Amino acid sequence: MCGIFAVTGPEQDAGSQVLKGLKTLEYRGYDSWGVSVREAGSNDLVVTKDIGKISNVNVPFPKGKEAVGHTRWATHGGVTVANSHPHQVGDVTLVHNGIFENYAEHKKRFLAAGSVFNSDTDTEVIGHIISELLNDGLSPAEAIRTACTKIEGRFSILVMFKDVPGIYAARRGSPLIIGRDKDQTFIASDIPAFLEKTRLVNYLDDDEMVFIEGGKVQFYDLDSGEEITKRDIEVPWKLEHAEKGEYKHFMLKEIFDQKDSIARAINHEDDVLNKAVELLKSSNGTYLVACGTAHKVCLAAEYFFSQISGRKINVVAASEVPYFERFINQRTAMVAVSQSGETADILEVFERAKARGAKLLSLTNVESSSVARMSDVHLPINAGPEKAVASTKATTAQMALLLLLAHADAGKINQGRELLSTTSSAINDLLNPRYEEHIRAVAAKYVDRPNMFIIGRGPLYPIALEAAIKIQEVSYIHAQGFAAGEIKHGPLALIEEGVPCMVLGDELETISNAIELKTRGAKIIGVSSENADIFDDWIKVPDAGCAQAIATLIPVQIFSYHLALLRNLDPDMPRNLAKSVTVK
Repeated sequence: MCGIFAVTGPEQDAGSQVLKGLKTLEYRGYDSWGVSVREAGSNDLVVTKDIGKISNVNVPFPKGKEAVGHTRWATHGGVTVANSHPHQVGDVTLVHNGIFENYAEHKKRFLAAGSVFNSDTDTEVIGHIISELLNDGLSPAEAIRTACTKIEGRFSILVMFKDVPGIYAARRGSPLIIGRDKDQTFIASDIPAFLEKTRLVNYLDDDEMVFIEGGKVQFYDLDSGEEITKRDIEVPWKLEHAEKGEYKHFMLKEIFDQKDSIARAINHEDDVLNKAVELLKSSNGTYLVACGTAHKVCLAAEYFFSQISGRKINVVAASEVPYFERFINQRTAMVAVSQSGETADILEVFERAKARGAKLLSLTNVESSSVARMSDVHLPINAGPEKAVASTKATTAQMALLLLLAHADAGKINQGRELLSTTSSAINDLLNPRYEEHIRAVAAKYVDRPNMFIIGRGPLYPIALEAAIKIQEVSYIHAQGFAAGEIKHGPLALIEEGVPCMVLGDELETISNAIELKTRGAKIIGVSSENADIFDDWIKVPDAGCAQAIATLIPVQIFSYHLALLRNLDPDMPRNLAKSVTVK
């Protein structure tokens, strides 16, 4: 949810380095920001923080070789400077990502003892606990370890101590990655923060902590305190993958990246896909679980498996899985779809399913994510860094890989590859400036409308739901998606003169539903491979057969993007949202 970044090394500009790194993590939260620098000479921990986006911030920091920073998506406490991180309690300065679920009982105890709190956050309570343990005579490392035993919930924390060089970090269920570069070391919530400096990383696992100072890195088991060894990994991402380049926004760059990302998503060896298929076939019940946009991907995959391999898939939003838990057992295949692989609801589902003996398969964009490492089989979607909050290329990569998996399940891997390769080529031809300009012109006709409706049938029904999410996320227009055949059962009451209705596909039944909408005054935007007289505006997509859902979604993404621009909004950072939802 929030973005965390820290650096320790020989250079005296640690504060500026952290500020720059935080700017690359702003997609994780942009309510407020803050940086703490260990000032050269005095060893004082000097905190600078403010509310608002960090993108255009340019402030001076004291000289220092160590700094930690935070860009916040508000959970506990409103968007104020006082609630911004880092928080300081005595000699302790810390930043925090996650939720301290039982903070209230600890805060009550401290208040009764006369302690003063400067914020409304759960994070500051952690600072009070660590400070209390220091005063009881524990070492900094032991104080952090003991404090973590008192925290219920998922968290990652970074801690600096006055007059104690180095930076400590610990995690349980919220990501932290260590970047190694000779005599300089970084800790971040996500790799792009330090990608300019190094691609050599260590991943901190749950219930582990780390101490860094310059090039010195020591890992510990959070429970026992014993030192442990971590594997060095070189990540495949390059710096240009995490930058906008010639594009004005990450969202547009990532839409156009789909020229290549779909092909990368299906670049898996047959034996890897067959392992996933074996996991499915060894079960007597399969659940696809995800949140938000990935959940709509899973709904589309439900159709893929039904139509291609004849497999019945149960699709459940991750937050709703506990209501079906009685059906999960040793014969269950639990399949998670997540861009980050750190989504809190999915992690909890996986933990509980694993305890019940279920087999775990995951599709994520981060091979070393918590979800991926927990899985029996993991399939990376290979989309590369996705920094716009509204998911685009990760979405189509997830769909492409699930569509290929459905073909593999039917014993038709080569047929699936051919279909998706052809679709990828057609999308490559589609994505050009002239096509984008046409979609922008269509969006301009409807930018002032307060409501929009989208209908689709079959696999395009979940795309209608996802289209509504995209429009809501970046343009703040109220949008709803419906199954085309369901509009007579309520939604037609919402139709009035001039309301825009996007119609996905050109099946005879869908066109019949479009006529019903137009008869009642709707303006019809057709998104299909063939034009129809009923369309007021037409956005052409290639005829992609079983991959039609993928081809149809891309112009909808462009349409949403231009609605946002026409409304003078930032499509990369929609209000109240963050990229990776690591809290429940």
